[in-house]
Amino acid sequence: MKITKITGYQIELPLKEPFVINYATYPHMPAFILAIETDEGITGYGEAVPDEHVNGEHVNAAFEIMQHVIAPALINRNPLNINAILDSLDSLIIHNSSIKAAVDIALHDILGKKAGLPLYELLGGKTKDRLSYAKVLSVKPFEQLKNDIDVLLEQGYNVIKVKLGGDVVSDCRKLQQILDYVDESIEVRVDCNQAWSSPKRVAQTVNQLDYPNLMWIEQPLSYNEIEGLNYLYNHMKVPLMVDESILNVKQLVQLNINTDLINVKLMKCGGIKAAIHIINYAEAHDIPCQIGSMVESSIGSAAGYHVAMSHHNVQSTELTGPLLFSEEIGNLKYEIPYVYLSDAPGLGIEIDQQSLNAITTRQFEMSETNE
Repeated sequence: MKITKITGYQIELPLKEPFVINYATYPHMPAFILAIETDEGITGYGEAVPDEHVNGEHVNAAFEIMQHVIAPALINRNPLNINAILDSLDSLIIHNSSIKAAVDIALHDILGKKAGLPLYELLGGKTKDRLSYAKVLSVKPFEQLKNDIDVLLEQGYNVIKVKLGGDVVSDCRKLQQILDYVDESIEVRVDCNQAWSSPKRVAQTVNQLDYPNLMWIEQPLSYNEIEGLNYLYNHMKVPLMVDESILNVKQLVQLNINTDLINVKLMKCGGIKAAIHIINYAEAHDIPCQIGSMVESSIGSAAGYHVAMSHHNVQSTELTGPLLFSEEIGNLKYEIPYVYLSDAPGLGIEIDQQSLNAITTRQFEMSETNE
């Protein structure tokens, strides 16, 4: 088998409403879709969601790098030699984790389709019967959040994730209002996206909360405040989850961060293979993991869910990008509060080419004849 054609699509995924977090407001989600075709008629799909705030990438640069650096190096390669190809990409270009994730995901999709098996079976098989997920709420005033929470609870959600982005005192005041508003049976997760500062003040303020159903606080400090995060691990009563501080397994080993949980994202670390490295290392150190979201389409979200399904150390997921879009390019199946992976080979995602074309801002094609 060999790769005969590569098509890249720079897209803007339309959101139902702007997605607001601490450091940015997204009116739409810029992304890159990769289609890798083979001489056996199998096409694998991958996705990159570059984010300058998380992995230092921009979608415009991702398009150029994919077209001029990576795609030429893939033509005529055997797509089943996944490890060799990914190793060669690391030699071609450093960093650029989301671009490498797109290649990694597409190659795994081809592998599953070639084997005639859903990807989770090739990754070790099911460790869970089904996957639940949290509904993520943007940064908003409490009165607006109340309305959103009412809708979510009526829809059947039992886990909500709240984005915070102010100072720790006002944020915790709003968080306590939320905890008071919802029943204790509803799990509440918090993501600060690096918004807070002063570890001692954070610990003191958080520890004053009444929080029987507050599951954890994610990335309260800047990604490089390792000493401060370690302080919170030792002094904050609520479990600590790290996200932006750990991009890959090398950082996890070298930075010596103390944490209760790790949020693993395929776009941060470089794809399925790299995510599994983090998950396995964390498991050896008794640290549970979550597969988190960079607001991917069904392609990237399905890849994350296949990893979660096949690894018992992944104890939660938050891949809800497709639920945020007014137009989607895939068919990942959500039935609140669960997601169901298809038994179809590979990712199990059918691509709506018409929808993909409608949200494409530019594209390239490369084949054996024009490389």
